[in-house]
Amino acid sequence: MIKSETSKTKYQRKKQTVEPKFGQRHVRPRKRLLSDNYLYCDTCQEYNTGLCPLGCQVYEANRRANHAKDTVPIGIKISTSNISHAGLGVFVLKNFPKNTFFGPYTGDRHRSAERANQSGYVRLKACAWTIEDAEGNIYNYIDARNPIRSNWLRYVNCPIRKEDENLIAVQFNGELYYQTKRDVKAGEELFVYYGEEYARELGIDVFQHSDESEQRTIYPPSISFSPSNL
Repeated sequence: MIKSETSKTKYQRKKQTVEPKFGQRHVRPRKRLLSDNYLYCDTCQEYNTGLCPLGCQVYEANRRANHAKDTVPIGIKISTSNISHAGLGVFVLKNFPKNTFFGPYTGDRHRSAERANQSGYVRLKACAWTIEDAEGNIYNYIDARNPIRSNWLRYVNCPIRKEDENLIAVQFNGELYYQTKRDVKAGEELFVYYGEEYARELGIDVFQHSDESEQRTIYPPSISFSPSNL
Protein backbone atom coordinates (compact mmCIF):
# COMPACT_ATOMS: atom_id res chain seq x y z
CA MET A 1 0.00 0.00 0.00
CA ILE A 2 2.81 2.43 0.87
CA LYS A 3 4.54 1.66 -2.43
CA SER A 4 1.32 2.30 -4.34
CA GLU A 5 0.78 5.69 -2.69
CA THR A 6 4.40 6.69 -3.36
CA SER A 7 4.07 5.79 -7.05
CA LYS A 8 0.86 7.78 -7.31
CA THR A 9 2.54 10.84 -5.77
CA LYS A 10 5.44 10.60 -8.22
CA TYR A 11 3.00 10.28 -11.12
CA GLN A 12 1.04 13.33 -10.04
CA ARG A 13 4.26 15.35 -9.58
CA LYS A 14 5.51 14.30 -13.02
CA LYS A 15 2.17 15.19 -14.59
CA GLN A 16 2.25 18.70 -13.06
CA THR A 17 5.76 19.50 -14.31
CA VAL A 18 5.15 18.65 -17.98
CA GLU A 19 5.70 21.78 -20.07
CA PRO A 20 2.84 22.87 -22.34
CA LYS A 21 3.37 22.22 -26.04
CA PHE A 22 3.45 25.10 -28.49
CA GLY A 23 0.11 25.48 -30.25
CA GLN A 24 -1.75 23.31 -27.76
CA ARG A 25 -5.35 24.48 -27.83
CA HIS A 26 -6.90 24.96 -24.40
CA VAL A 27 -10.31 26.17 -25.54
CA ARG A 28 -12.21 24.28 -28.22
CA PRO A 29 -14.07 26.31 -30.85
CA ARG A 30 -17.81 25.74 -31.02
CA LYS A 31 -19.70 27.03 -34.04
CA ARG A 32 -17.06 29.09 -35.84
CA LEU A 33 -13.73 27.89 -37.20
CA LEU A 34 -10.64 29.87 -36.29
CA SER A 35 -8.38 31.15 -39.06
CA ASP A 36 -5.15 30.43 -37.21
CA ASN A 37 -4.25 26.91 -38.29
CA TYR A 38 -0.99 28.04 -39.88
CA LEU A 39 2.04 29.96 -38.65
CA TYR A 40 4.11 32.16 -40.96
CA CYS A 41 7.91 31.88 -41.10
CA ASP A 42 9.36 35.13 -42.42
CA THR A 43 12.73 33.49 -43.06
CA CYS A 44 11.41 30.72 -45.30
CA GLN A 45 8.41 32.85 -46.36
CA GLU A 46 6.14 29.87 -45.91
CA TYR A 47 3.22 28.85 -43.70
CA ASN A 48 3.51 25.79 -41.45
CA THR A 49 1.15 23.91 -39.15
CA GLY A 50 3.44 24.73 -36.23
CA LEU A 51 6.93 26.09 -35.63
CA CYS A 52 9.14 26.14 -38.71
CA PRO A 53 10.52 22.60 -39.22
CA LEU A 54 13.87 24.09 -40.30
CA GLY A 55 14.42 25.58 -36.84
CA CYS A 56 13.90 29.23 -37.80
CA GLN A 57 11.52 29.67 -34.85
CA VAL A 58 11.88 28.66 -31.18
CA TYR A 59 9.47 28.45 -28.27
CA GLU A 60 9.97 29.45 -24.62
CA ALA A 61 7.17 27.88 -22.59
CA ASN A 62 5.54 29.44 -19.54
CA ARG A 63 6.57 27.98 -16.21
CA ARG A 64 3.78 26.46 -14.16
CA ALA A 65 3.10 28.46 -10.99
CA ASN A 66 0.30 29.79 -8.80
CA HIS A 67 0.94 33.46 -9.58
CA ALA A 68 1.61 35.33 -12.83
CA LYS A 69 4.94 36.70 -11.57
CA ASP A 70 6.30 33.19 -11.07
CA THR A 71 5.49 31.85 -14.54
CA VAL A 72 8.39 33.60 -16.30
CA PRO A 73 10.71 31.32 -18.33
CA ILE A 74 14.41 31.12 -17.45
CA GLY A 75 16.18 34.29 -18.52
CA ILE A 76 13.29 36.67 -17.85
CA LYS A 77 12.43 38.75 -14.79
CA ILE A 78 9.66 41.12 -13.71
CA SER A 79 10.74 44.47 -12.29
CA THR A 80 9.85 48.16 -12.31
CA SER A 81 9.33 49.33 -15.88
CA ASN A 82 11.59 51.89 -17.51
CA ILE A 83 8.42 53.78 -18.46
CA SER A 84 7.48 56.31 -15.81
CA HIS A 85 4.27 55.44 -13.89
CA ALA A 86 3.85 52.20 -15.87
CA GLY A 87 4.27 49.96 -12.83
CA LEU A 88 5.90 46.61 -13.44
CA GLY A 89 7.57 45.56 -16.66
CA VAL A 90 9.32 42.54 -18.14
CA PHE A 91 13.09 42.36 -18.73
CA VAL A 92 15.32 39.76 -20.38
CA LEU A 93 18.43 38.52 -18.58
CA LYS A 94 19.89 36.83 -21.66
CA ASN A 95 19.75 37.22 -25.42
CA PHE A 96 16.67 35.93 -27.24
CA PRO A 97 16.87 35.53 -31.03
CA LYS A 98 14.34 36.87 -33.50
CA ASN A 99 11.28 34.61 -33.92
CA THR A 100 11.22 33.40 -30.32
CA PHE A 101 7.67 32.67 -29.17
CA PHE A 102 6.44 33.21 -25.60
CA GLY A 103 3.12 32.13 -24.18
CA PRO A 104 0.40 31.41 -24.57
CA TYR A 105 -1.18 34.47 -22.98
CA THR A 106 -3.60 33.19 -20.35
CA GLY A 107 -6.50 34.49 -18.30
CA ASP A 108 -10.24 34.12 -17.89
CA ARG A 109 -12.06 33.56 -21.18
CA HIS A 110 -15.20 35.51 -21.97
CA ARG A 111 -17.41 34.69 -24.93
CA SER A 112 -19.01 38.11 -25.16
CA ALA A 113 -18.15 41.78 -24.69
CA GLU A 114 -20.88 42.00 -22.05
CA ARG A 115 -19.18 39.42 -19.85
CA ALA A 116 -15.80 41.02 -20.41
CA ASN A 117 -17.18 44.42 -19.42
CA GLN A 118 -18.65 42.95 -16.24
CA SER A 119 -15.13 42.14 -15.07
CA GLY A 120 -14.16 45.79 -15.46
CA TYR A 121 -11.07 44.79 -17.45
CA VAL A 122 -12.19 46.03 -20.86
CA ARG A 123 -14.06 48.95 -19.39
CA LEU A 124 -10.90 50.29 -17.73
CA LYS A 125 -9.05 50.22 -21.07
CA ALA A 126 -6.46 47.93 -19.52
CA CYS A 127 -8.45 45.66 -21.76
CA ALA A 128 -8.28 42.07 -22.82
CA TRP A 129 -6.74 40.53 -25.88
CA THR A 130 -9.23 39.16 -28.34
CA ILE A 131 -9.25 35.93 -30.34
CA GLU A 132 -10.91 36.15 -33.75
CA ASP A 133 -12.49 33.55 -36.00
CA ALA A 134 -12.06 33.06 -39.74
CA GLU A 135 -14.58 35.81 -40.48
CA GLY A 136 -12.86 38.38 -38.26
CA ASN A 137 -15.46 38.15 -35.49
CA ILE A 138 -14.27 38.15 -31.88
CA TYR A 139 -14.42 34.62 -30.55
CA ASN A 140 -12.95 35.13 -27.07
CA TYR A 141 -11.80 37.88 -24.73
CA ILE A 142 -8.80 36.82 -22.65
CA ASP A 143 -9.11 38.65 -19.34
CA ALA A 144 -5.77 38.65 -17.45
CA ARG A 145 -6.85 40.86 -14.57
CA ASN A 146 -6.50 38.05 -12.02
CA PRO A 147 -2.77 37.25 -11.53
CA ILE A 148 -3.70 33.82 -10.14
CA ARG A 149 -5.38 32.81 -13.41
CA SER A 150 -3.01 34.55 -15.84
CA ASN A 151 0.74 34.58 -16.52
CA TRP A 152 3.76 36.87 -16.87
CA LEU A 153 2.77 38.22 -20.28
CA ARG A 154 0.25 40.48 -18.52
CA TYR A 155 3.19 42.61 -17.32
CA VAL A 156 4.55 43.40 -20.81
CA ASN A 157 4.05 47.12 -21.47
CA CYS A 158 3.15 49.11 -24.56
CA PRO A 159 6.16 51.00 -26.03
CA ILE A 160 6.26 54.79 -26.14
CA ARG A 161 8.55 54.80 -29.18
CA LYS A 162 8.31 52.64 -32.28
CA GLU A 163 11.97 51.61 -32.04
CA ASP A 164 11.33 50.09 -28.59
CA GLU A 165 8.81 47.59 -29.90
CA ASN A 166 10.42 44.14 -29.85
CA LEU A 167 7.38 41.85 -29.64
CA ILE A 168 4.30 41.30 -31.79
CA ALA A 169 1.12 39.42 -30.88
CA VAL A 170 0.38 36.33 -32.95
CA GLN A 171 -2.77 34.23 -32.80
CA PHE A 172 -2.24 30.52 -33.41
CA ASN A 173 -4.55 27.56 -32.84
CA GLY A 174 -6.94 29.55 -30.68
CA GLU A 175 -4.22 30.92 -28.42
CA LEU A 176 -2.24 34.18 -28.29
CA TYR A 177 1.56 34.25 -28.31
CA TYR A 178 4.15 37.03 -28.22
CA GLN A 179 6.86 36.74 -30.87
CA THR A 180 10.18 38.60 -30.91
CA LYS A 181 10.30 40.71 -34.09
CA ARG A 182 14.07 41.13 -33.81
CA ASP A 183 16.98 39.90 -31.72
CA VAL A 184 16.48 41.01 -28.11
CA LYS A 185 19.61 41.63 -26.05
CA ALA A 186 20.11 41.01 -22.34
CA GLY A 187 18.93 43.96 -20.25
CA GLU A 188 16.18 45.08 -22.63
CA GLU A 189 12.59 45.55 -21.52
CA LEU A 190 10.00 43.70 -23.57
CA PHE A 191 7.34 45.79 -25.32
CA VAL A 192 4.34 44.87 -27.46
CA TYR A 193 2.18 47.43 -29.26
CA TYR A 194 -1.47 47.15 -28.26
CA GLY A 195 -3.00 49.17 -31.06
CA GLU A 196 -4.05 52.74 -31.76
CA GLU A 197 -6.98 52.84 -29.33
CA TYR A 198 -4.86 51.83 -26.35
CA ALA A 199 -2.02 54.15 -27.39
CA ARG A 200 -4.39 57.11 -27.39
CA GLU A 201 -5.67 56.12 -23.96
CA LEU A 202 -2.08 56.21 -22.68
CA GLY A 203 -1.45 59.54 -24.38
CA ILE A 204 1.45 58.21 -26.44
CA ASP A 205 2.15 58.63 -30.15
CA VAL A 206 0.25 56.28 -32.42
CA PHE A 207 2.53 54.45 -34.83
CA GLN A 208 2.18 51.83 -37.53
CA HIS A 209 3.80 48.42 -37.46
CA SER A 210 6.61 47.76 -39.89
CA ASP A 211 5.74 46.07 -43.20
CA GLU A 212 7.37 42.92 -41.85
CA SER A 213 5.09 42.63 -38.83
CA GLU A 214 2.02 43.57 -40.85
CA GLN A 215 2.78 40.72 -43.23
CA ARG A 216 2.95 38.25 -40.36
CA THR A 217 -0.30 39.39 -38.78
CA ILE A 218 -2.46 39.29 -41.90
CA TYR A 219 -2.89 35.55 -41.26
CA PRO A 220 -3.96 35.03 -38.52
CA PRO A 221 -6.03 38.24 -38.18
CA SER A 222 -4.64 41.26 -36.36
CA ILE A 223 -5.51 41.74 -32.69
CA SER A 224 -6.02 44.82 -30.56
CA PHE A 225 -6.27 45.52 -26.82
CA SER A 226 -3.78 44.90 -24.03
CA PRO A 227 -3.21 43.31 -20.62
CA SER A 228 -3.25 45.02 -17.25
CA ASN A 229 -0.09 45.86 -15.34
CA LEU A 230 -1.69 45.42 -11.92
